Amino acid sequence: MMLETIREYGLECLTSSGELELTRQAHAEYFLALAEEAEPEFDGPQQAVWLERLEREHENLRAVMRWSLEQGEAGWGKEMALRLGGALWQFWQVRGHYSEGRIFLERALAGGEAVIASVRAKAIKAAAGLAFFQGNIDRAEALWRESLALYRELGDTANIASSLYWLAEVTSFRGNLAAARSLIGEALALCRELGDKGNIAWALNYLAVLDVIQGEYARAHVLYEESLALHRELGNMRGIANSLFRLAEMLFITQGDQASIRSLLEEGLALFGAVGDKDGTAQSLCLSGRLALSQGDLATARSLAEECVALSREKEDWWAIAWSLCLLAQVEACQGDHAAARALYEESLAIAKKWNYKLHIASYLEGLASVVVVQGEPAWAAQLWGAAKAVRDAMGAPLPPVERADYERSAATARSRLGEEAFSSAWTEGRTMTLEQVLAAQRPVTMPPPIPAEPSTAPPVPKAPTYPDELTAREVEVLRFVAQGLTDAQVAEKLVISPRTVNTHLTSIYAKIQVSSRSAATAYALAHHLV
Repeated sequence: MMLETIREYGLECLTSSGELELTRQAHAEYFLALAEEAEPEFDGPQQAVWLERLEREHENLRAVMRWSLEQGEAGWGKEMALRLGGALWQFWQVRGHYSEGRIFLERALAGGEAVIASVRAKAIKAAAGLAFFQGNIDRAEALWRESLALYRELGDTANIASSLYWLAEVTSFRGNLAAARSLIGEALALCRELGDKGNIAWALNYLAVLDVIQGEYARAHVLYEESLALHRELGNMRGIANSLFRLAEMLFITQGDQASIRSLLEEGLALFGAVGDKDGTAQSLCLSGRLALSQGDLATARSLAEECVALSREKEDWWAIAWSLCLLAQVEACQGDHAAARALYEESLAIAKKWNYKLHIASYLEGLASVVVVQGEPAWAAQLWGAAKAVRDAMGAPLPPVERADYERSAATARSRLGEEAFSSAWTEGRTMTLEQVLAAQRPVTMPPPIPAEPSTAPPVPKAPTYPDELTAREVEVLRFVAQGLTDAQVAEKLVISPRTVNTHLTSIYAKIQVSSRSAATAYALAHHLV
C-alpha cells in the first residue's frame, strides 16, 4: 500500500513538472531494450533466467504495450510496438499468454504499413506464431505467407528458413504431408547453409514428427536423437525437453519399453517446468495420461486428462483442448460411460472440423466409432471407420501400432453384429463420404433377428437431440443440474464424475453461451427450455 501511494505521488510530480511523457518514453525505451536483449536468449542455456525476468517485469511490459499503442494511434510509436511484439512473442508463447500477445500484435500491425519492412515482417511472423499456437491455422498460414514474401524481398535467409519451417507445420495439420516434408526440407537446407545449429535441431525434430505420422519409426528415432544431441550441445532446455517428449511419444505409439517412456517424460516435464513452458507441460501431461490409461490406471488418467483440459482452455489452445478431450473420452469409455465418451469425441471433432485439423480428424472418427458400436450403431461405426481410413490414406498416415488392438476388437464386434457383407458395404460407403456427411449419417440400428420375422410396427427411434450453441449432451446435463441450484460436488455425485470434470464442463458451457455466472447460465437454460 505504501509503495502504491509513493507511485501515485511520483506520477503527480511528473505531471505537474511536465516530465510525464518524457519519463514514459524513457521507460518504454528501457523495456524495449530489455525485451530485445532477452530475445536471443530464449533458445540458449540462460532461457529460464530471462523468461523469469520478463515474467517479473510483465506489468512494466504491459504498460509499454499500452503506451506504444497510444502513441501509434496518435501518429507515431508504431515501430516501437511492432519491435516489442516481435521480441516478446516467444515469451508469450512459452508462458501461455497467447491471447494477450495476439491482440497486441494485431492492433500494432493495423495501419503499420509505413514501418520498415524488416520490423513489420518480424511482427507478422510473431502474430502468425501466436495464432498457430491457439489453433487458428488459417490465420497463421496467411500471416506466415505474408512474412515469407517480405523476407524473400529482403533476402533474409534465416527468416525465410524460419517461415518455411512454420508453414510446414501448418501444411501438415491440413493433411498434406508431402508438401510439409518439402517445406521442412527446404528450411533445413537453408539452416545447414547458414550453420544454424539451433534451427537445424528444430527442423530435424519436425522431420521426425512427419516420419512418425507416416509410420517411419526407425528413421524418426535417428532424427530425434540427432536433434536431442544438438539441443544438448547448445544448452537449449526447451529443445531438449521437446526432443525427450517426442522420443517418449514415439515409444508409446510403437509400444516400446514403458519404463523408458516414463523416464523420458519425467526428465522432459522437469525441464518444461523449469522454463515455465505451459504448452510443453500440457503435451507431457496428456501423454502421461495416455500411458496411465494403457496401464489400466483410470484414476490417474482421468486426473491428468482433466488437468490438461483445464490448462489448454486457460491458454485457449484449441488443438490441445481437442486432444485432451479425446483422452478424457477414452477414460469415460473405459469406465463404461459411453454417452459421455461420445459427447467428448463429438466435441473434439467439432473443434477439428472448425479449424481444419485434418491430421487429427481420423483419430477422433475412430474413437467415436469405437463408442457408437457399443451403443448399437455398428453400421454408422463402419462408415466412420471407412471415412477415417480415407483420411489416413490421403495423408499417407497409417493407424499407429498402439491403437491397432482396440481398433480390430471394435471392428470385429461390428462385423459380428452386421455380417461381413453389410459391414463392408457401410465401410466402403464411409470412404466416399465427407466429414459432414458421415457425421450426419448417425442413426440407431435395430439388429436383424437370426430368423426372418414380420416387419416391426414399433415407432421409429428418434434421432439424438441437438442443442443450442453447440452444447453437447453432457454439457446440457450439467447445465440442467446447475439450473436446479446444485453445487459442483452435487452435480458430480449425480453424474458419477469428479467435481473437476464438472468445472471443466462449466468452463466450456460458459464460453459457448457467453455468460460468466451460474445465475446467467440458469437464465439461459430457462430461456432455451432446457429445464
